[in-house]
Amino acid sequence: MGTLSLDLLFLRRFGTLLKLLFPCNRRSTTLWLAAVVAMISIVDQIATYFVGILPSKFYVVLGNRDLPEFHMLIAKASVIVIAKSITLASIKYFTSLLAIKCREICSYALHRMYFKRRAFYKLNSSCDNLDNIDQRMTQDIEKTTQVLACDLFSPVITAPFVIFYYSYLTWESSGWLGPFAIYTYFAFVTTVNRYLLSPIVGLVNENEKKEGDFRQRHMEVRTNTKLIEWRFLLGIVTNIFDYFGGTLSYLIIAIPIFITHTYDSMSGTELNGIVSKNAFFYLYLIYSFTNLITLSEKLGDLAGVTHRVVELVEELRRLHSDCLETDRPPSTVPSSVVVIGTDEEEKAIEELHGKQLSLERDCDDEEEAQFLLGNKTDRDEEWPDDGVAMTIDSATLAAPTDAQNAVIANLSLQLIQGQNVLITGDSGAGKTSLLRMFAGLWNNVSGKVDRHWRVRTQNFLFVPQKAYFPTGGVTLRQQMVYPLKALPVEKGTKPYRPVKGSDCHWPVSSITSHVSLSWTRRPEGVTFVSVGHRFSLKQFHDMELRLLGRGEWTMFDIDSASIASRTASILGNDTVLSM
Repeated sequence: MGTLSLDLLFLRRFGTLLKLLFPCNRRSTTLWLAAVVAMISIVDQIATYFVGILPSKFYVVLGNRDLPEFHMLIAKASVIVIAKSITLASIKYFTSLLAIKCREICSYALHRMYFKRRAFYKLNSSCDNLDNIDQRMTQDIEKTTQVLACDLFSPVITAPFVIFYYSYLTWESSGWLGPFAIYTYFAFVTTVNRYLLSPIVGLVNENEKKEGDFRQRHMEVRTNTKLIEWRFLLGIVTNIFDYFGGTLSYLIIAIPIFITHTYDSMSGTELNGIVSKNAFFYLYLIYSFTNLITLSEKLGDLAGVTHRVVELVEELRRLHSDCLETDRPPSTVPSSVVVIGTDEEEKAIEELHGKQLSLERDCDDEEEAQFLLGNKTDRDEEWPDDGVAMTIDSATLAAPTDAQNAVIANLSLQLIQGQNVLITGDSGAGKTSLLRMFAGLWNNVSGKVDRHWRVRTQNFLFVPQKAYFPTGGVTLRQQMVYPLKALPVEKGTKPYRPVKGSDCHWPVSSITSHVSLSWTRRPEGVTFVSVGHRFSLKQFHDMELRLLGRGEWTMFDIDSASIASRTASILGNDTVLSM
């Protein structure tokens, strides 16, 4: 990974983040919340103006000893202060809502991409350039949305208007020297902070990585001395500029008094009011610039975590793009398909991968839910059932990290409904690797693999030897539809629950390690592809695929007569893949 800083890469990734958090449509909650925050912030700045000029009015009223005007001013001040308090509380409330909503959108989008099209498997098994995926999807998203919505959004959105208006007021009261002095001062400050801030972006990213390493592996924390050093230096410079701003305001006030002699004709009381009002104008303009400088530390934090979050988004999008465009290896891509990503994208994907992947690409949540519930969808009629689950033609399979050494070479196989297949072989011969290819987790390096099933590959259900039951109470229906939830079951019955859950889907693959004679009461029309070693499994299968190792294999019919005498054998510790 290159050095991260405030550069064009950050701007591009920040633009990606904004598009994700603020989709351009009328139903976007975040856009409406952002608009509300912007309007309240404008009202707050108006209230700030009236609060700021109150002391100058009090100086004049008290200097003139005008009691009725003093009573009226007290009433106005009370209303203004209450309005200011309401606007501040409203800004905090709505920015908090905005941060929560942004986090919800970002978390949902990343988790959806993470679990879709097997991206989580590829990201955790073959992607080494991204650290601590869990931290990026939780803590980094929370920090990004919190800093963006609560710390930066309101000050940054109002800064241009505030700076323009108070620059005009400063010019009107002190001439061109006042704004020129302030702009020159903060141009210098911005340049200094720019060079101090850039190293912090990469160091914040590195610090977040160390935090994730500590949390995930409970490893020894190495002290990040560079980050501390640069933060200390940036803090010194920021504080110097913050406190020198007050002195600069008095230097500007002296311009119309001692240089231009604008107020020579005014009395002491009137001059006090003018000085107080102008001091507020200058101080608030300086404060607006100083506030932006102070926010540079927050901007550094935002840049660091933005890089981490958007890096994950970019990698997930790349994995999804690879899944759509290279689900079949390059050697099998038809020569007529040259480019994917034009206006003919849908047609090209269907030509390259078949209708199955074309439909997979456009599937929405509602359709997935209907499929899991077993209801018919509009696309069911588009898929004629030809009785063939998969056709493998001269396919060579190798591990993704070692494509040169073939696990299985030149395999030709057709999985047909009603023809049960038993896969056997010694340990390390490639049985599990073949299952990964069936499920679409591994791609063949050569040859051709056509999947004919209507069910999308990411819904190709595997039930492992040790069933996965996460914590949290769910309904029995959820268990049956998608058996990845935790319900308390007796130890001896756990192996049966995944098998029962697999009855809800066809075609579906389920893996279990505890098979009894009750397995013969399988759902009607379901064909099994089993992986095991025991001879007793052969009575339930028609074909045997034996993997010999070093890429070699052989396939033959199972003679039912030769195993008829062993039909009463108890099934052992075998693995079954039902399709």
